[in-house]
Amino acid sequence: MRIRKIDLYILKEVLNPFLAGTVFFAFVFLLFQMLRLAEELIVNNAPFSLLLKLLGILIVNFLPLGLPISFLMGVLFAFSRFSNDSEIVAMKASGMGLWRISIPVFTLSFVVAAFSLFLNLNWAPWSEVASRNTMLKIGNLRFASAINEGTFTTGFFNLLLFTEKVNKRAGRMEHVFMYDERDPKHPLTIVAKTGELIRVQSGEDDLGGLVMQLQDGSIHQNEKADLSYNRINFNTYQLFFDIPDTSGQFGYRPKMLEVKEIDDRLAKPDLPPEQRRELNTELWRRITVAVVPILFVLMGIGFGTVRTRGARMGVLLVAFVTMALYWQIQVSAIWLGEAGTVPPWLAMQIPNALVLIAGSIAFKRASW
Repeated sequence: MRIRKIDLYILKEVLNPFLAGTVFFAFVFLLFQMLRLAEELIVNNAPFSLLLKLLGILIVNFLPLGLPISFLMGVLFAFSRFSNDSEIVAMKASGMGLWRISIPVFTLSFVVAAFSLFLNLNWAPWSEVASRNTMLKIGNLRFASAINEGTFTTGFFNLLLFTEKVNKRAGRMEHVFMYDERDPKHPLTIVAKTGELIRVQSGEDDLGGLVMQLQDGSIHQNEKADLSYNRINFNTYQLFFDIPDTSGQFGYRPKMLEVKEIDDRLAKPDLPPEQRRELNTELWRRITVAVVPILFVLMGIGFGTVRTRGARMGVLLVAFVTMALYWQIQVSAIWLGEAGTVPPWLAMQIPNALVLIAGSIAFKRASW
């Protein structure tokens, strides 16, 4: 019973700063997003419910990155306090070695790793797709916000546009007049009862575009060459406006694919080698990032136990430096895996192997 109480005590001391760190880092992460969200809310008149949805999606997107550093910080804080208050000495004097003390921490690390693995394989790619789709919906409002009812608008894709009424949130218009002179030889005048702006994505490439869908109208055209006049009535007429991808990167993004989709693509025998390496690297990246909290137990206990009194800022510094180095090494490992220099499964073990080595050395130094 005494040992069980000690296990629960150790677990509580690690769990509290771990949860607090998760909330803290999530707040910091969202703080950097607030300016963009405020712009969408104020400038583009986006509904608050849509922004709340985007906020939740961003939190899910953050967790795979935030959980490892929060767990490392929790272990560092707990064992730094144990060491400063001589509780480690008391535990060891009662016959508990450092490995025995670390059992509840390892147990918690396996739970965190399992949850992180589930996030990385399923929820994280879902959040990537959901955030993109939500931004596409908000993007509709950006173009609608440039249109004012009862006013001629000239900056809308080089068109002259007039509408009597406009719902900027829904992107809907009533009694639309449009003069299209993009082809100087064949200018068009379009009149419609209603219209709607729809943001679209072009398949996997996601080149992006905007469709103006008009209903119950007519197209008028004057031919200057033969002085003729043509009129075409329509029930539905669509104009597509291309929006270039400013990132310059086209094609699918592996981080947006769920694990089943990655497996389905890898099962194709005609898959190009570079895409196969890219998908394998992404799959192994998710796995290695998920299991790193288990390795952080050694590092957290090792570095936390040798801390001096009042070293809370030192604990934060160790956590930040460790994660910064880890992500930097991981970026290099991803490059090696995608380039084919090192097999993807082996390349993605490099950052975890370094954490294991550093953690083992620190843990051994703390074992006296």
